[in-house]
Amino acid sequence: MRILFSTYAARPHVYPLVPTAWSAIAAGHEVRIASTPALTDAAERTGIPSVTVGRDIDAAAWYARDVFRPRKARQDEPDDAAWVRVTDQLALKQFSVAEHMVDGLLEYARAWRPDVIVHDPVTFAGPVVAQVLGIPSVSHLYGMARLLRLEIADRTGTEPNPEYLRLFERHGVEPRVDPTLWIDPCPPSLRWPGQRDIARQQIRYVPYNGPGAEPDWLLRPARRPRVCVTWGTSQQKKMGVGVIETFGRVVRAVADLDVEVLLTVGATEQDHLRHLGELPENVRPVGWVPLSMLLDGCDAIVHTGGTGVMMTAAAQGVPQVGITKIPEGRFNVDRLEAVGAGLQIDQDLFDAGREDGGQAGSDAVREAVARILDEPGLRKGAAALRADIEAQPLPASVVPVIEGLTSDARG
Repeated sequence: MRILFSTYAARPHVYPLVPTAWSAIAAGHEVRIASTPALTDAAERTGIPSVTVGRDIDAAAWYARDVFRPRKARQDEPDDAAWVRVTDQLALKQFSVAEHMVDGLLEYARAWRPDVIVHDPVTFAGPVVAQVLGIPSVSHLYGMARLLRLEIADRTGTEPNPEYLRLFERHGVEPRVDPTLWIDPCPPSLRWPGQRDIARQQIRYVPYNGPGAEPDWLLRPARRPRVCVTWGTSQQKKMGVGVIETFGRVVRAVADLDVEVLLTVGATEQDHLRHLGELPENVRPVGWVPLSMLLDGCDAIVHTGGTGVMMTAAAQGVPQVGITKIPEGRFNVDRLEAVGAGLQIDQDLFDAGREDGGQAGSDAVREAVARILDEPGLRKGAAALRADIEAQPLPASVVPVIEGLTSDARG
């Protein structure tokens, strides 16, 4: 069987697909990962055969529009109006991605002839090509607490977005609103309650954070509790380099405690450090190290609620502090709080324009990390969440299900 994985050209989109793709390879199937040129290097580093198709969008121009920064809802608007505005813009961006990608993906698929297409949930070129070829499509979710349906326009989640429908009309086929199968690595305890249910094939979230070498110092026992502070790249893209100032406030607040702070600076190490300035002596800047490896010896993590970071920490049983602003982070950390595995802080508390100069944010994160280190309840909640993740079937379990989809299609 040939399985074509298609994804948006960003590491957080391709990484959740990797354990499933490798499971398919181990089962004897041919696999390719397809994306636009910006993903070429990251795709090759997974070790999975990859192919470059289509063209990249001008992502920097989209972020320069400043349309992904949440604004508070007006008094005459529903409470979720700010979230709807952001997700509407995200949808338009992903429809543009599909337009840039779909012709190249279709050309490659016609030549390679896959039996099924597995796509990340916002790579809409995948279902379009599957519909044109008449083969099954599988939407592989990230592990996000809330089901993100950008192809759905209204609040009830029943009417497809007109821009989504136009992707199919252009190729003269009926729209495929729902995939043939959903794969979901989000454990049941974290799912958003009351949201439209879907027929999911549940799998275990297996952290894959890219390749990297384990540093020698990480193997040595820590003299003090270790706290990882990571800011990722999504917030900086969506909200500008000004968020690094907030990042610095967070780092310094955590460093006030008797802890060792592991500060991830990754591939943009020099850029981050230049904006952060001089750091306290108990802060260790860490270049690129896979997060699951880094968290193995950590007692807590502070982050912005991104799904990959949240799920990696959850799989490691590490209690979390989420400093959130964008909808994805707030949805995720809301659920972490609900299951007793984390605490949430509003990122606006760090705003230097506040009357207190953002001191409330520094005080809140310092107190939250101290609670995690002192209160056994949060550690127990994180351990229970890890157990819930480990109780789910491994990604290899979904491969026979995908095989069944192709058998049904042939029938």
